[in-house]
Amino acid sequence: MPLNWNDEHIPSKADKTTDILGLKEIGGVEHLVYHPFRFKNYTCDLDGKEQLVYPVCKPGQEPEFPSSEGLTGKELLISLCNLAKVIDSYENKTPKEQLILKWCMENMHPYRVDFIYSELSQDFDINSVMADIVERDGIFEIERFMKDLGSLYNAVRFYVALEGLIYSDDEIAYNLYAEGRYFESYNYFESYKHSAPEIPDDVMEGIESSSKNIVEQMQRVNEYIEKHPAKQPPEGEFDFYHNPYDDYDELRTKLVDFIPDFNMRLKFNSATGRFDFSADIDSVFDIAWYTLARMISEDPALENRQREESRPEGIMICCRHCGKFLIRRSNRQEFCDSEECQRARNARKQMAYRKRKAKNASEKKHRRKKTNG
Repeated sequence: MPLNWNDEHIPSKADKTTDILGLKEIGGVEHLVYHPFRFKNYTCDLDGKEQLVYPVCKPGQEPEFPSSEGLTGKELLISLCNLAKVIDSYENKTPKEQLILKWCMENMHPYRVDFIYSELSQDFDINSVMADIVERDGIFEIERFMKDLGSLYNAVRFYVALEGLIYSDDEIAYNLYAEGRYFESYNYFESYKHSAPEIPDDVMEGIESSSKNIVEQMQRVNEYIEKHPAKQPPEGEFDFYHNPYDDYDELRTKLVDFIPDFNMRLKFNSATGRFDFSADIDSVFDIAWYTLARMISEDPALENRQREESRPEGIMICCRHCGKFLIRRSNRQEFCDSEECQRARNARKQMAYRKRKAKNASEKKHRRKKTNG
């Protein structure tokens, strides 16, 4: 038990009902401290088999320091996922390298965030050799960016799919597994779509009892499955044969396993003039992973979320029409703000209204017939 300045024992505030020390028990991590900066231009060259990106740091093209308030963790996470969605689309005609460089110039430099910021903030002179050093330290590989982007993109899609299951919105989960242009998503929901055939006892007989017959019996099993393929899903656009929500805890554990560990250290927060105990940040992907981890850790208990009639505001969803990622501003938002998606939203509302009107008219007509009959 800890002692105060008078050598008196200080009662622990830890929750003794659990063996897990959470952020509250260890004092909390209030903010993610990072220092965004961006270069005005980049060049991209082939160096052997690697495609390298070089930042430009020269007089007239000095690095910029956007406000951290305009680059919140959620905004960076959303922006990276939407970048991945565009890159992965077969309809996209812009080379991925151009899209990545455009993202970096509009948002922030992606790698060695804290290290390069320290170089830029310590009596930096754009006309000195320090500018050359910054350019060298800012070099990164397109392949590394794509690998980091794909891992994050797949995990976020999995997270959004799981969020939808809670509120009986199975569309994202049902369509999750797909081979994109660069990224192949997780296939955890595929087994829930079909009803596998039950193997009769006479086919299975002998598999465990006789090691000599194992290969023969397994061949018989495979032949039976080929002759009795899995049934097709029932009619309905996003209907599963087996509800993946029944395995929600197991599926969520798989998601958590994808999230990397975080190193924590004291970091100076220039906004407050204090040192904060914060995650060590090397890249924009660290920020995005940390943000996703915080979103998961701050989710209410499942039994409490089930009581809600609709998904709450502040969570990540995909636009019903274009699939773009966004943070929900209200518990009814399902579309992004683009004109095309808003037109689709209005069209859906009109269609739903006409269906309700036709249904009500049909019910009234049925009641009249029943009364007159």
